[in-house]
Amino acid sequence: MYKKAKLILLSTLAISLIMVSCGDPAENMNKTMADFSDKCISEEYDCKCWESKVKEHFKTDEAYMKYWEKHSAMPDELINKLGECSLNEDFDF
Repeated sequence: MYKKAKLILLSTLAISLIMVSCGDPAENMNKTMADFSDKCISEEYDCKCWESKVKEHFKTDEAYMKYWEKHSAMPDELINKLGECSLNEDFDF
């Protein structure tokens, strides 16, 4: 009986630790256009171009934040614009 109780206690502690360490998913959200632009992969994209396309599309951080409150994916128009920043010559939509 003692071994079962110990196993249950350790399992509960392990699960609790995992749940706490994962954090709030909202913490990983891009809160500004700069946060989003920082995720540019420099080996695949011209990051200056990427940043300018994001700013050109959303115009302000407020517009950016409002968009992400209601959506979970990038707008198609922005995806097409970001494709223009690809460093891969064979990149095609």
